[in-house]
This record gives sequence, structure tokens and C-alpha cells, in this order.
Amino acid sequence: MRKPILAALVLATCGDGSPPGFSTGAITTASASTSGSSTSGSTSSTGAADDSAGASSSSQGESTGVLRDVGTADDFGTGQPVGCKGKVDVLLLISSLFTMKTEQTQLLASFPGFVATIKEKLGDFDVHIMSANPIGEWAGWPCEQGCNDDPQHCAEYGYQCHVYAKSITTCDSTLAAGLIFNAGGGAANRHCELFGGNRYIISGEPKMDDALECIARVGWSGGDPPMGDALIAALAPEINAEGGCNSGFLRDDALLVVVLINDTEDTASTSWPYQQYKAVVDAKGGDPNAIVVLGVIAQPHVEGVPEIPGCTYDVLGDQYLMRQLIKKFPNHIEGDTCAPSYAPYFDQAADLIGEACGQFVPQ
Repeated sequence: MRKPILAALVLATCGDGSPPGFSTGAITTASASTSGSSTSGSTSSTGAADDSAGASSSSQGESTGVLRDVGTADDFGTGQPVGCKGKVDVLLLISSLFTMKTEQTQLLASFPGFVATIKEKLGDFDVHIMSANPIGEWAGWPCEQGCNDDPQHCAEYGYQCHVYAKSITTCDSTLAAGLIFNAGGGAANRHCELFGGNRYIISGEPKMDDALECIARVGWSGGDPPMGDALIAALAPEINAEGGCNSGFLRDDALLVVVLINDTEDTASTSWPYQQYKAVVDAKGGDPNAIVVLGVIAQPHVEGVPEIPGCTYDVLGDQYLMRQLIKKFPNHIEGDTCAPSYAPYFDQAADLIGEACGQFVPQ
């Protein structure tokens, strides 16, 4: 049965259910196959903010949307791009709600493609990559609290009772702080040893594949994520200042890339999309061209296409707050949480970064 896209109001336990197996040109209209997904992603770039609904899907699992000719890797030129000074800050906000249990398969399948994109298309960039805490608490607590009654409660996922909890810090339970200790059902369940000693990945990371999976494998033991509030918090001056949990992550002269992955509505935030959009733009000096947004969210089920068991589908359409937020940004891509892999969306986002760098010139 299809799960409606409504944010759950209860925390998931770690052991429930079975375990699950990332050029400038004229605007053109194209059709993109999703290969098993109910819809495909749409791309919009360097234009006015758009609050309209996403592209409609066909019965064959394809969608016709507005796509840009983003060119090829050659469009990046040689060396560091002049426009954004070769610096890119990538902010990942990934839901760890129990509804993401099925989608974790797609996310895990995306990591190799995400890393390949970074190495191929962003190799000349000075990159920061952070996966921010979307709930403001440590997601391992549901497992830890169940340890006394059932020590095997989360053991099948690699969680060790009364071991991990001793290592958490204040930043591990701070909203929007960089995640370096994902714990619970389906999570990495280990401390991420990152090159540079920050709560985010930096260029020069010798184990990029492992590091990215460690910070982004958030699992499904978290609560209902206030995605918009977390986005605002991640870009706040205090958390990025010296001594803050994310000290040094956000740079004035870097292009900001925001990746939102969530399959439910954002009912937990106290802020609204227009406030969230303003906060992000303000964080980049009021320049919307300094931002690229990739939103992988629930999409409507296409009639006649088999539903993916356990996958969440959009039933809100234009009222979907996550979609409203994403479409406000001139440079945005919208993807499908039910797609077999999110790697193609990351690839599109990388192309859009190259284009956006031509628009963003730090002062």
C-alpha cells in the first residue's frame, strides 16, 4: 500500500522490519527516463524563482520538464573556475526518519556515483562537504534506550549497546551540526575519521568513498526532521564561527550547494519556505546565484507504473512545502526519492555548479 507523504509523529525503533539491501544554453524541453522510478528530475537554472508545480509524469515512467543544456565537463575549463574562485561548500540534509528505510537502498547505491562526480567534475575545486544533523539530537538514542530490554534490538545493524553513547558530544546532538557519528538502524554506526579533523570533508580527503558514506549514511532511527529549520541553522553565523560545531564550513567566497533528501512533508519546522529561502540567500550575501539546490523528494506515483514497496509518494502536489522551497531557487534540480539511484541527480547538480560559477563572482 502506498504510504502518504505525511510526516510521522513518532520515533522509529531501530529493529523494526527487515534491513534494506548520490554550460549555459537555451532552455529546452526534454524527456528523461528514470529506469524504474515514478518520475524524473527537472532542472532549472539562472532564471527567476519559480513556485509552480513540477513537471508532470507520463505513464511510461518518464517526465517532460524544463531542462538546461548544461554542456560537458569541458565547459568547466582548466584549473579552478574564475567565477566562484574554485570553492564549493556542499551541505547535505538527509532525513533519518523511519520512512526513509526503503530509500536508504537508493541512497547507498548513489555514493559511488557521487564520489565519481566529485573526482571527475569537481576535482579542481576546493570542496567542503558536510552532512548536517536534521533533527537536533543523536539518532542512536532509540537503540540505546532499548538495549536494557533487548540487547539484540539493533545489533543486526552493527549497533553496540553502551559503547557508542559514551563517545557522543554536544555537537552530536546539535541541530545542523556536521554528522560524524551516525548511529542506529541502518546507520554507519562508527565514528567518522575525517581528514583535517573537522565535522565535514575537505579537499585532500584520502578516503573520499568511505568518508562520504560515513557522514551521509544516517539510517532510519531519527525523529521527524525540521528540514527547513535545520537548513537555516546550518548557515547561521554562530555555528560556522570559530569555536562553533561547523567552524569554517561556510565560506563567503564559495558557491553553496544544498542537497535536501527527504520523503515526507516538512511539518516539524517552525519556519516557512519563504523564510528558509531568505535565510539561505542572506547567508550568501543576498546573491541567489551563489546557490545551487538539489532536492530529492517524494514524487507523485505514475498511473500504470508498479509502486516500489515501502517507497513514499507525493500526494500534496503544489502544497508540498519541500517542493515550494526548492523551486524558489533560480539554480535548482528536483529529483525522486524512489529513483533506483540518486547519482544522476548529483551529476546534473555538478554541471549546474559549473554554470552557476559563471554567475557568482565573490566580492
